[in-house]
Amino acid sequence: MLAYFDIENLSSFVKSSSKEKFADCNRMLKTHFDIKFNFPKNKMLEYPELMPWIASMTQGTKGTVDFLDANVYPPRPLKSNSHKSFDKEHLSAVYLLNDERMGSIMSNGTIMYAGLGTEVDVLSSLIRDEDYGFEKEFQVKEMKNWDVIDEHITPTTDIIVVDQYIFSDDNVYEYNIYALLTKLCQKVRNASVNITIFTLPSNYNRIAKYEFTPDWSTIKTKIKQLVKKITGQDPKVTFVLSRTMEEHDRTVFTNYQYLVSGDTFNYFDSQWRIITKGRFLRIESSAHKDHYAAAMNFIDDMQHIVDDVKGKNPDGIKFDKESCYLKFD
Repeated sequence: MLAYFDIENLSSFVKSSSKEKFADCNRMLKTHFDIKFNFPKNKMLEYPELMPWIASMTQGTKGTVDFLDANVYPPRPLKSNSHKSFDKEHLSAVYLLNDERMGSIMSNGTIMYAGLGTEVDVLSSLIRDEDYGFEKEFQVKEMKNWDVIDEHITPTTDIIVVDQYIFSDDNVYEYNIYALLTKLCQKVRNASVNITIFTLPSNYNRIAKYEFTPDWSTIKTKIKQLVKKITGQDPKVTFVLSRTMEEHDRTVFTNYQYLVSGDTFNYFDSQWRIITKGRFLRIESSAHKDHYAAAMNFIDDMQHIVDDVKGKNPDGIKFDKESCYLKFD
């Protein structure tokens, strides 16, 4: 994962060494991140207190450490929609920046930005437990609803769902896919989230024993209504429908983490009783270099599926066809 520091934010971060999570953030940066400094190396002469920290980070770090002379990133002035031009790596990067608009831009909840004084708080939100871990596992049988993921929500521009059977029973949409999507949008305000769902074009009702096609238009409208209540804007909703995709894992991807399930995400019935045979729900933070590599590979795999469906059955891609990570044109 990439982390971009303006020099003022780097100074603020180093001065936060007394904070409880500082050591974990420092270790995370050194072990799992590629660090980009938005200033030339000689700029540090104005900040002598940074020299020991820089020396420690450039020795033994697992990633790369680069100084940017003139081409700071993101380009300034920073805008709330700057991410529209980001590639997948930059969509999943952390930006610690000194910008006069940082407060309002952070409040949009789409990209992980940190203003002056918030560096440790923002970086530590990528760590998933108190013992410096990057994975949180929930026992599904002990879950009462989706509230268990509340404290693990991160900013996001996109939600990408891969679940062949998520629409197999329209009696449980409200308690599963709809509830989950609204949870994952909790940090977003006054911004449009891109929601892409990969699933089957039709399902089989095992009780009534008949095949049916979900009402995609109604589902899209319902998702838009529910998500808009949270974010303030209509999301962009796209379905990618295919019987031949080889992606069997159940995954929900967002910019800085992904959820993995052993069974379809249809966990609950209308009484919030467990109906799944799955045993676990894992949240994998992309701050860990292995998780990050898996997340980027996941995006590549999903793009291959999009391209395959687009070539063989264009009607299998429905509605808005908008994503920051995936290309539909």
